[in-house]
Amino acid sequence: MKKIERLLNLIAALLATEKPLSRHEIRKRIPGAYADSDEAFRRTFERDKDDLRALGLPLSLKRIPGTDPPLDGYRILRSDYEADHPILDAEEIAALHLASNLIHLTGDDVDSPFYKMGGVIQEKPPSLIEIPSETLIETCVNAILERLTILFSYKNEMRKVNPQRVVFSGGKWYLIAYDNGRQNIRHFRIDRIEGEIELTSEKYESNYEVSEIVQEPPWRFGEEEKLVELKIDETHAAWTLETLGESAMYEKLDDGSIILRETVRDWKIFCTFIFSFLNAAEVLKPPECREAIIDWLELMK
Repeated sequence: MKKIERLLNLIAALLATEKPLSRHEIRKRIPGAYADSDEAFRRTFERDKDDLRALGLPLSLKRIPGTDPPLDGYRILRSDYEADHPILDAEEIAALHLASNLIHLTGDDVDSPFYKMGGVIQEKPPSLIEIPSETLIETCVNAILERLTILFSYKNEMRKVNPQRVVFSGGKWYLIAYDNGRQNIRHFRIDRIEGEIELTSEKYESNYEVSEIVQEPPWRFGEEEKLVELKIDETHAAWTLETLGESAMYEKLDDGSIILRETVRDWKIFCTFIFSFLNAAEVLKPPECREAIIDWLELMK
């Protein structure tokens, strides 16, 4: 993870600069990313350059204007690979490009919207993991990029939605969209969409802040929504709040423990979160969720 973070910061720095950066300028721009030793920095930076080129990033070496004696520096020109679909900042482009090369969709290619957002590569390097692809994802992604309303049948009912985000969670793809009929955000499992998706010519404005769901935990993606109350001991309270971030809804008790109120749409995934606490957490509500945990523990005896 430290290496991935360093590469992301390096890509962002090379994208954001107006002139080529020397090695020493790069070192200053991303403090803490490299070792203090000059020799260790040189070796790590050389490996990072090789990694960026292997990922298909057009890293260029140019003369730095106004240097005497002349110095060469590095930069990445957006025009060399940036698509014209979304308006992204340097950090977003860096993250998309790195993700598009480390994680591959089965059956995809460099012409897919996913690669267009993250940067076009000539050859795919070995991926960390392959994720199953749904045939309807490309339509959903195109609708998000073009801000177009879509129509599809879901649970024997025609839905007219403004797509906001496509998420892979718990081994399934979800479309998060504003449902015009229900006038609220809904989660649709893409493999449960019936038939084809109709891409309309109707433009829409974003109905809510997409940033609200960027850091959502995986159990919040799904269809059947429950509000679960979980009591967590003081020993695990700080870790829980740090994990969930600002989206956490909780009440702090006098003994340091917390009552966590969590929106759960995928109960199985949330169970794995509960079990990670061992005996430091207790499900309080709703009754059926509490009973489900008790039944599971009884089977373990």
